[in-house]
Amino acid sequence: MTSINKNIGEKLRHVRRYLGLSQMDLAEKVGISFQQIQKYEKGITNISVARLRQVSEALGTNMGVFLEPEAEVSKIAEPVKTYGSEESWLEAANPLDKQEATLLKLFRKIRNKKVREGIIKQLRGTVELEKGKKTDPQNPTE
Repeated sequence: MTSINKNIGEKLRHVRRYLGLSQMDLAEKVGISFQQIQKYEKGITNISVARLRQVSEALGTNMGVFLEPEAEVSKIAEPVKTYGSEESWLEAANPLDKQEATLLKLFRKIRNKKVREGIIKQLRGTVELEKGKKTDPQNPTE
């Protein structure tokens, strides 16, 4: 067992748990046995680049999180596409709590762009109601 395998495994376990996934959940997403996930997490088995890519995609994160010695494991994903107003890098890099991770996981399963935009529009309206402001229903990205 090398220290590299152990470090990758520790980060893998941290991200998986952070997202509230069991080893079985992750294994099903990747298409391997949960025992293999255990071996990766313990650093017993080398993980290939191709497999690490599959695991990263299943967890919604960048492969670099697992490879960089001082990578922030709590940074679940690089901002790929922003729906709505531009967020600061600091805001985008903050770790997600369990509810936020669940919301993101479910949102990513929605493939229909119009449905996604509708959900964003609803959320913006809810936030504006809490603030006491009115939103422009014609522009859901504001």
